[in-house]
Amino acid sequence: MARELLTLKGETDGANTSGDFPLYSDLIYHDSAPYTPPTKVIIPKGMKAKVWFKEVSGKPVSVELYWSKDATATSPSWELLERVTLSSEGQLSLEKRRPHIIRSITGKEGFKLSWSQPTADKSYVQIGLEITDEE
Repeated sequence: MARELLTLKGETDGANTSGDFPLYSDLIYHDSAPYTPPTKVIIPKGMKAKVWFKEVSGKPVSVELYWSKDATATSPSWELLERVTLSSEGQLSLEKRRPHIIRSITGKEGFKLSWSQPTADKSYVQIGLEITDEE
C-alpha cells in the first residue's frame, strides 16, 4: 500500500488573463537554474490521484481543474472536472467531503489547474493531493 499526501500551490502570472498554474510543493523541486515549475501532474500507472480544492485567494479569478487520458501527449486533450470562482477580491476556502478521483490505467493520465480572470492580476490556489494505490 503506497500513499503520498501533499499540498500543491500555484499563482497567476499577473500579466495574462488566462493560463495554466505553475505548481509548487515541497516535493516538486529542481536542482539547477533556471527552474520552470510543472503545469501538470502525471499519475503513475496503477495509482490514483485524489484532488481536493482547498483555497482560492487574491483578485477575482476562475480556477478550473482539468484531466486528460494522455497528459504526456504534445497537445493533450483536456476535460473540465470542476470550476471554482472567486468573484471578488478575497479568499474562498473549500473543503470537499468527496474528492475528484483520477485513476491512472496507462501511466499517461494526469491533471492540471488553469485560470481565467477578467483583468490580469495576482491570484493564488492551493489544493490537497493524495496519490495512492488504495481502492
